[in-house]
Amino acid sequence: MKNADVDKLLKEIFRDDVSLDVRRLFEEKIAEYGITKTKTLKLLNIDKDVFEDILNGTAKQPNLIHVVKVAEFLDVDVDEFIKVVLKNQNSENIASIDRARKLKFLMKNFDVKALTKLGFFDRDHDIERLVHKALSYFGYESIQEFEDQLVEPLYSRSKRQFSDKMKDFWVRSAYQTFKLIDNPNAYDRERLKDTIVNMKPYSQDVNSGLYAVCKALYNIGVTVIFQNYLSTTHVRGATFIVNDKPCIVITDYQKRYPTLWFTLLHELHHVLFDYDTVKSNTYHLSDNEDLFLIEEKADSFARDYFMQVESFHYIKNYINNSYVVERFARENEIHPSLIYSFYTWYQNNLYGKNFYAAFKEFYPDCKAAVSKLNPVSWNEENIKVLSDKIKTVFEIV
Repeated sequence: MKNADVDKLLKEIFRDDVSLDVRRLFEEKIAEYGITKTKTLKLLNIDKDVFEDILNGTAKQPNLIHVVKVAEFLDVDVDEFIKVVLKNQNSENIASIDRARKLKFLMKNFDVKALTKLGFFDRDHDIERLVHKALSYFGYESIQEFEDQLVEPLYSRSKRQFSDKMKDFWVRSAYQTFKLIDNPNAYDRERLKDTIVNMKPYSQDVNSGLYAVCKALYNIGVTVIFQNYLSTTHVRGATFIVNDKPCIVITDYQKRYPTLWFTLLHELHHVLFDYDTVKSNTYHLSDNEDLFLIEEKADSFARDYFMQVESFHYIKNYINNSYVVERFARENEIHPSLIYSFYTWYQNNLYGKNFYAAFKEFYPDCKAAVSKLNPVSWNEENIKVLSDKIKTVFEIV
């Protein structure tokens, strides 16, 4: 029997539609064949008590050969008969099967150790409570519903590494959030282009700039949410197409304020120029190895939007003069931290010089920039509650 068939059997024994009156069917068969029960069991080489245990579910470990023999005699599909045998097990046996199934569900879909470290799972919870936490967070009533609604990642493999499970978790969380928010505004590509042209000055307002831009994008059909970065995933941002609307996720990857804006412009490039490609795949994770999109084009778009190479060649001579940098930032209508951030990138890209640890004192706390967006974290409410909060923020007039 194939593994897939076994998985299907284990799922279906917990459904309510498994019904087969084996005892009645057995009586009908021996009457049809004109043979007694005792003679039948003797010919099948099955002890009477063993037969009763199989039918009553009292056999602690039903003999598979006996089960198959009875199914063949009754002319019943073996898979269907196994469902009945499993479903008729006593409560202790059913509970042990259910625990094994739930354990497989957790191990298959979640990096339990990493999510416990994040605070998503409680260290003291048993299997039942871990499963309840996972299902309730995503808004599902059962494992069956979770698996029926599974959104397969683009990088899915038969054997996934822990980092892939974390990406699955991250992707599913974002996808469910976008579905629940369900942006009612029509996507307008021309208005998006106009909005992008006018976004730059908002980067100067650390506390409210990103918030104002995300609200403006929401009104033209582009939903932007913030999810906390998950270690090992290396996901800076992502673009989804949900209900035919572009949706963007940005994270606090590297914990830098300029990265928030860079990521947003990177993802908006995908919305503008790669919409159909993203739509055909449901979503795209930026900076990943599944690159069906040309990431450098999106990076160049975001980089040139804020600071072209000509600007770098000018400001590199004054980078240690904070007064000049601030004036240059005002003239270019961007926050000074973006000047320092792109200076660092150009130095590394053009000259191989590492200034990554420099200028830290000029980088604002990125938490302030996303606080009004009700960022999605992993140790508080479920996605339904979080989505309602985010939607309320976007729909304030």
